[in-house]
Amino acid sequence: MNKKQLLDEIFAILSSVREDKEKLEIIHRFFMDEIYEEPERIEIPEKYKKLVADVAENILAGLICYINPDTLEVEDVPRMMIEDPLEYELTTGASEDDWGLKSENWENRIAIEPMEPHEAFRIMERFVDIVDDSHLQRQLINALNRRSPFANFKYIVEGSEYRQQWFDFRQQETEEYVYDILSTELENYKD
Repeated sequence: MNKKQLLDEIFAILSSVREDKEKLEIIHRFFMDEIYEEPERIEIPEKYKKLVADVAENILAGLICYINPDTLEVEDVPRMMIEDPLEYELTTGASEDDWGLKSENWENRIAIEPMEPHEAFRIMERFVDIVDDSHLQRQLINALNRRSPFANFKYIVEGSEYRQQWFDFRQQETEEYVYDILSTELENYKD
């Protein structure tokens, strides 16, 4: 059997049991125990590690961060300014001529954008898994399964005793996200 046939057969098996939680758990446990190998983490040079926390905070604020790998200079730009310049100009009164983006003139730059909603949602799901208060955990699960999950989650967690733990967890997860992007980008960059 060739690789494509094997893959098709595996997908057919998964599809046939997709509604059976017990069988899916067995398959998951088998994959995790017997097949899956955690990818080796690529270390980034120490000089870049100092940027990770600051960049994480800025992307949490909705900014796109451009890093000059030669000088370690960082330029933070509102996402709207890049994605919808006309709307940004109407909202802020600043025209494209006023922006003066330094990063456009850098020979090398690494762009780190805020997470996509599905990535941020996974962070909230992982946080729910570590909450040891079953009542709060149920509330958060319900919030994630209703309309406006981000607003509902925020309302519940920020009114709880887990507020700081959530902020710390989200910061750490976002730092991992930034670290992973930097390590990938720096693999292709020679300084």
